[in-house]
Amino acid sequence: MNSWGPLPRLEGAVELLDRPGNSDEEIRGSLRDLQRLNRYFGGVRTVLLHLSRMVGKRPQAPLTILDIATGGADIPRAICGWAREHSLAVIIEAVDWSEQVLAAAAEWSADFPEIRLRAAQAPPLPYPDRSFDYVISSLFFHHLSEAQGILLLREMKRIARRGLIVNDLLRSRPARLLTAVTIRLLSTNRLTWHDGPMSVRRGFRPGELLRMATEAGIGDARLSPHPWFRIALIKEITSAAGQREA
Repeated sequence: MNSWGPLPRLEGAVELLDRPGNSDEEIRGSLRDLQRLNRYFGGVRTVLLHLSRMVGKRPQAPLTILDIATGGADIPRAICGWAREHSLAVIIEAVDWSEQVLAAAAEWSADFPEIRLRAAQAPPLPYPDRSFDYVISSLFFHHLSEAQGILLLREMKRIARRGLIVNDLLRSRPARLLTAVTIRLLSTNRLTWHDGPMSVRRGFRPGELLRMATEAGIGDARLSPHPWFRIALIKEITSAAGQREA
């Protein structure tokens, strides 16, 4: 009976990528795998879809964006590519706690002066209120406990002027199975083999995400399901008059 019911969330586990002692080669290989998975299975597409909808067609000053737990900074680079195509100026602050990860991100982002890398661990976040137009978290939320997730959402809401996007994995048994098969076909990296299925088991269900958003004071956030077991939580911040902030 349990094998067909909802998949319980795996609590308290630590993924190998988050543990000390990994070689630079292993970390870079895992980050490249994450980049491929984001490109082929909707992570990049999900972020760009919701960001472009929130930005709209209004003339803008340079957009300021915070990317939390950026990893190899593939999402910031994709945003830069999208912005260049649409003649939009962007400034992206990309943060991660790992110096090894940031070293790889710096090397791979050398052709993107729009990206500023910074060492920071979240939550909380070391920024004043309303520091950025948009705040983004991709494939990081599942690393957190429910209490940490609520705190991160509060921090994202505090820092964002125009909107926030959480892009993550939707926990389910089919997602766990598909992820395990896919990474065995796409990668030989031991970190990826271990962390992929675990990431799905640590993901949140829609009701859990909405409850956490309500606890964080974002009761009007909306959820958007996407193919390949992706889910986005989106909040567009409006002025008191109900219009998008200029």
